[in-house]
Amino acid sequence: MSDQLRAIWQQGTSDISDRAATLISDIPYAVLRAELDRRNERRDVDDDKPTCGSKDRGAYNTPIHVMALFLILILSTLACSFPVLARRFPRLPIPRRFLFISRHFGTGVLIATAFVHLLPTAFVSLTDPCLPRFWSQTYRAMAGFVAMVSVFVVVVVEMFFAMKGAGHVHGSEYDQLISSGDGAAEFDSEEADYLRLEGHESTDNIHMSRMGEGSSNPTLQPSNGASKDTDDISFDDSEPYETPNLNAPNNRGFPSSENHRLHADHSHHQPGGKLQNPQRQLLQCLLLEAGILFHSVFIGMALSVATGTSFVVLLVAICFHQTFEGFALGSRIASLIPDLFGPSSPKPWLMSLAYGTTTPIGQAIGLVMHNMYDPASATGLLMVGITNAISSGLLLFAGLVELLAEDFLSESSYATLRGRRRVEACIAVASGAILMAFVGAFA
Repeated sequence: MSDQLRAIWQQGTSDISDRAATLISDIPYAVLRAELDRRNERRDVDDDKPTCGSKDRGAYNTPIHVMALFLILILSTLACSFPVLARRFPRLPIPRRFLFISRHFGTGVLIATAFVHLLPTAFVSLTDPCLPRFWSQTYRAMAGFVAMVSVFVVVVVEMFFAMKGAGHVHGSEYDQLISSGDGAAEFDSEEADYLRLEGHESTDNIHMSRMGEGSSNPTLQPSNGASKDTDDISFDDSEPYETPNLNAPNNRGFPSSENHRLHADHSHHQPGGKLQNPQRQLLQCLLLEAGILFHSVFIGMALSVATGTSFVVLLVAICFHQTFEGFALGSRIASLIPDLFGPSSPKPWLMSLAYGTTTPIGQAIGLVMHNMYDPASATGLLMVGITNAISSGLLLFAGLVELLAEDFLSESSYATLRGRRRVEACIAVASGAILMAFVGAFA
């Protein structure tokens, strides 16, 4: 019986082999050759795939890393607090244009941080050959996708807060907005932007500048020309400010708008017009800080696990990086004083301290986990890559849309940033971007 079963099984196996041979013989030779080459190539790729992780880290010097932690802590905190200090104490012997230059210099720094530091690092980390095939070959554009999604999320957040703010207008504010007409509302919006763009000037000078702007219209106050000359000096020592033709159509199309605006100036402006813009600027500042702080922890961790010559080079580069970035963020925080942060408010100092301590926190984590955390491991590469991609999206949106476009391309910017001041601002932006891009060659 067993012999019969064995014979049947052998006969069936022979039939299957014959059928398989017949099927294979029917396949064109070129197809078989291509499939064989593909399998051999995939096998070679799998065999040559590098292993994630650092090969040789060298000797770890704990005292040097602790000293670097305190150095970064002091440098970052001072860099971010200095513009706030200059704004809070105007009697300090600091040049009047310091905040003006530092704000635009910081814009260039933030844009270069996103383009030169974060986005390229995200692409390099997420496409490392040691990562699984999906990251390294199948979808190499993951870093750009994550950055794009983070931009869309920021847009949704801004729309949400803008709509929420519009729904909380008090009755008196709503009545005043309705009575002032569309022309006055548009002009008040531009005036609020003017206050934000020139936030480094004193409150008295800003108020005098607005009075001078109103007095430049001869149909309303023809006998107030001397006030305009005085205001020009307070606004800019070397460049007179003229009321732009930009507002002329509004004055012609809405003859009552100027009267309403002057009435609003006399009553310390409409309640909503002055507060809405600082609130929006606070949101911009928080987005900037979120984009900066998000990747600062991993910068600190990378510094703490580095050893040898790479540690020294990375430390010097991060010192410059933290200084430039601190000035950039601090100048934006300082521009919220005093419209949003009162003289005794601790919030500007807390925001500066948050920036100053984030990278050292990452350094402290790296000190404790330097034997366990490896930025070249698969987990480290994915964490750093995704985090840098998110941060680059936040900073790209904030730097290009909220700062650069708002400061240089908005309608109000052509009225408040003119002549030599616009040239100086452009040079400051370019200088910040170039210097930060240069630092990117080392970190």
